[in-house]
Amino acid sequence: MAAIMLSLFSIGLAQAAGSPLHEDYTALLAISGKMLEAAKAKDVSGFTAAASEASDVAKDQGNKGNSPRLQRISSKIKQAKKAAKSGDFTLATSLTEEAKVEMEKPDIKPTFGGTTEGGGRKGMFGTE
Repeated sequence: MAAIMLSLFSIGLAQAAGSPLHEDYTALLAISGKMLEAAKAKDVSGFTAAASEASDVAKDQGNKGNSPRLQRISSKIKQAKKAAKSGDFTLATSLTEEAKVEMEKPDIKPTFGGTTEGGGRKGMFGTE
């Protein structure tokens, strides 16, 4: 009985590990728009409020799965919030735009085993 349960569990893990991760960044994109508007207006309180909201949304999304992309977005948002608090709205704007670019990247089908879609190991160790 234990062997059956263990095999079913391992099949479930293999399936979860192999399925592509699709994340919805619609809420974060809308909030990043608010952040950019506040940065243009040089509104510290508006920017920090929107950045805090974005951090909360990212944290909630992060609780559903561990995503490297979401971690990069969250760190950019936190850095932008610190920049806005110090009055550097140019840096806050550029960091927010970088986070937005990261959110808008299309989901890429994962490749397993280090190969590219065309097969072979193109680009490994800087060679073609």
